[in-house]
Amino acid sequence: MKKYISFLIGSLLLLIIGCQQNMPKTSIVTFHPEQPKWNGSLTVSFTPGAKSPLVNADSVTLQALFIPVNPTDREILENGKMNEIPMQKYGITWKAKMVPEEATGCIIFQFEAHDTYDNNNQKGWEILLYSEDGKPVKGGYSALSQATGEGMVSFLLNLRRLDADRALALYKKEINLYPDNWRARAVSANIRYREAIKNNNKTEAQKIETELAAYLDQHPRDIKLLEFAYSFFYRPNPEKSKQIVQQIGKLNPKHRYVLNNALIKIRKIKNVTKRLDELMRMEDRVKGTRFYWSWARYTLPDLIRTKKWNTILKIGRQMIDRINSAEMFYPSYTKEKIESKKEKYLYTPLSAMATAYYKLGQNDKAQECFTKLSRITLYPHQEVAFIEEYLQFLVDTKQWDKAVDIGKKAIEKAKFNDKIVKLFKTAYIKKTGDAKTAEQIVVDAKKKSGVYRKEEIAKTFITNAKPAPAFTLKNVDGEEVSLASLRGKTVIVDFWATWCSPCKASFPYLQKFWEEHQKDPNIALFAINTTERIKGAARVKAIKKLMAANNYTFPVLLDDKNSSIKNAFEVGGIPTKFFIGPDGKIYFVEIGFHGPTMAEDMNIRLKLIKEKLRLLK
Repeated sequence: MKKYISFLIGSLLLLIIGCQQNMPKTSIVTFHPEQPKWNGSLTVSFTPGAKSPLVNADSVTLQALFIPVNPTDREILENGKMNEIPMQKYGITWKAKMVPEEATGCIIFQFEAHDTYDNNNQKGWEILLYSEDGKPVKGGYSALSQATGEGMVSFLLNLRRLDADRALALYKKEINLYPDNWRARAVSANIRYREAIKNNNKTEAQKIETELAAYLDQHPRDIKLLEFAYSFFYRPNPEKSKQIVQQIGKLNPKHRYVLNNALIKIRKIKNVTKRLDELMRMEDRVKGTRFYWSWARYTLPDLIRTKKWNTILKIGRQMIDRINSAEMFYPSYTKEKIESKKEKYLYTPLSAMATAYYKLGQNDKAQECFTKLSRITLYPHQEVAFIEEYLQFLVDTKQWDKAVDIGKKAIEKAKFNDKIVKLFKTAYIKKTGDAKTAEQIVVDAKKKSGVYRKEEIAKTFITNAKPAPAFTLKNVDGEEVSLASLRGKTVIVDFWATWCSPCKASFPYLQKFWEEHQKDPNIALFAINTTERIKGAARVKAIKKLMAANNYTFPVLLDDKNSSIKNAFEVGGIPTKFFIGPDGKIYFVEIGFHGPTMAEDMNIRLKLIKEKLRLLK
């Protein structure tokens, strides 16, 4: 019996060793056939490598993003299609079948299991679609180029595929294979234009502008081309971009660009009553469009200011109905992205409805809205705003126990502002009559908050840090500043724009940090102004006006008109801060504005960089 058990154990060990020997070091992905066609079967095989995060997964889902032929970046979002397919396991290999749809140019893949991904080091895997003659379909290389050179695929699948050189090479392949593909030539203009500007080739840049204008003249009813051209001409030729919007408006009066321009004009009206009247007149135009959400988001604050409680409830319910409808989200979204966005979107209607119900004396329904908000994951700035609103409601309705509990937890978790602290103290004193203890609880909670924040921020330290992209930029006074000249200092660069509300909301805290450190010879801080809609002297004037009006004194640098430094840092959205160590490597990246603890959190990052680098020596 013992011999038999020993034999079984030995056989099992041999089997395990054999499996380990057969397992590849890196993940292997294969396709059958290697040249798939529209409406034909395609089998994807995935063998996790020894270091793959999915090597021991008990289930794997294939995420395949179908990219349409000849797409603009926007078309990938609107017309791309996400397929999430459960895979079957055969030995150590997972397999799934799919049918590439007609008009698909290429497919981008990654593999997922329980929110963990194998995505080829954030590059994903890709395959072109082929026609019956064995060539890539017309617009296939163009699709692959757009999925490589722009940011939409990176956004949809959390990949990092930005590679302008490869994107341009793929467009050249498309045009060599299909010389008559004018759409590929037109969409490639953006990449070629950037190359011309980077090489200071003004003649070539002008030639590309003329070329695109010619395509517009030849195809005046191609809305997708008009959309692309609007984005293209927005910076070099604002007047041309206005003409394009007018052209789009004649073809589709409810197009988002047309509606957005109308909304921008209305938002400039200073009188709240007049502004709200214009917003409400716009309601019929936005109903049934994707733009309804943007309109409602900007209309609700004015409805609150003018105390239109019943109108708020009506619009809030319509927003929630839209969130729960299939039309709200693009077919290119993963299920995970849809669920995440649903939660974030719910904040706006639910918080407005909670206020309206409370003002109408319907406290039970207001409480119901707050309870729903407390159960969903919000953006950090939403979370602080929600806690403040909820605490105010609890204090107003004399729910002291709940207000004390929520207020204390918020301070301990670094999700507070001065108003939240004040409301907590009010609730505690009303509950106990003990002001001294209330103060001490706040002090202790803030200490705990500091420890908590440091632990959370430490988790985002980049251990495999890479050198920051080099740059030399001018400040608002025309003086040049280079990153190379700052070697040996810890450098913080914060990308922003004058049109960016979260950027401007963060500036009081950036100023606070600057005042604390401006005399420190070992620290440098620069706010890099980028992606501006205004150019030249007008841009500098607007920046100086903003700085002077708010008494901001931190240094500002100007990214070039093509946002080259923003692109070099691979900034997806603004504000985004990069913390560069004395060795020139990036150790922290902070995306977005996360509330009033920003300056303290920046200091924590500085200390962590010092501590970590000391340990690495």
